Amino acid sequence: MDELRRVVGEKADEFTCDCSNWVKEFCPLKSLFWSKMDSGAKERLYKKITSKYDLPDMVAGANVTEALSFQCSMLYKHWRFRLKEQYFRNKPVTDAINSRPDTIDANQWTWLVCEYWNDEKQKRISKVNTENKLKQTETPANGAKSTARIFHELMNVQQTQGSQEHEGSSDNSLETQQDPLYITLFEKTKKNKDRGFEPNVEKDYEALRNLHEKEVEEHGEDTLSVKATYMEVFKPKSWYVKGHGPGARPPKKRRVEGETDEVRVALSVKIQQLKKDAATREGALVSQIESLKESTEELKTSN
Repeated sequence: MDELRRVVGEKADEFTCDCSNWVKEFCPLKSLFWSKMDSGAKERLYKKITSKYDLPDMVAGANVTEALSFQCSMLYKHWRFRLKEQYFRNKPVTDAINSRPDTIDANQWTWLVCEYWNDEKQKRISKVNTENKLKQTETPANGAKSTARIFHELMNVQQTQGSQEHEGSSDNSLETQQDPLYITLFEKTKKNKDRGFEPNVEKDYEALRNLHEKEVEEHGEDTLSVKATYMEVFKPKSWYVKGHGPGARPPKKRRVEGETDEVRVALSVKIQQLKKDAATREGALVSQIESLKESTEELKTSN
């Protein structure tokens, strides 16, 4: 697992294959989506995974349990998508029900076909998702390999080269000025071998190049991280960092404790002052009212 909440490393394929099989074994299809999955099923799934793989609590700042949940949710989603494409799409409901795979429970299959895939609301959602997918103009260049795994491999190459340079390697290729990791990653995941960059992607690439040149010009070197650079250039949404794959999330906004205390104190002082001013104005109004009452009584007496 890495900070992008995806599986990386030498055993990534084995881990993903195991998790895919265990998701099918422990997770019922009769669930609207992953967050509504039976908690007992999830617990049995995670227990199975951790019985074979010794996973720490945190990796590169990412919570492993959350990353594991995300990975399994993707596998669950892909499993149902493949079933839908093979047994339901463009087929009568009756044919879909009768074509149930032998490995799937009959009650779960009937629910999935009749109450989920054939539900009008789900049909509308599916239609919108398909239309949005067709509108996408970017074609990924990384194939079946996730962005996180490419990122991990590039980091390992960078660390190896750094170690060789530190040891005084005579390899001329290492003496050549290297592009920053964020540019290399963008090329690996967005640049097609035959067509190069798509027109709109070319603009993003130029923006990354310009940022790199600016960093070198102003600071003498470029020390920006991949995530910080992508967030600067692509302006992430609250749930998504462009160019990092579906698992990446922007960092949560954190309040600085000292600044929070200062703001709280300042607000408290201001509130107390406002209360004091209000009390003073209230006292003045009461005095004016009493004075008006006395004046009224005097007028009545004189008349």
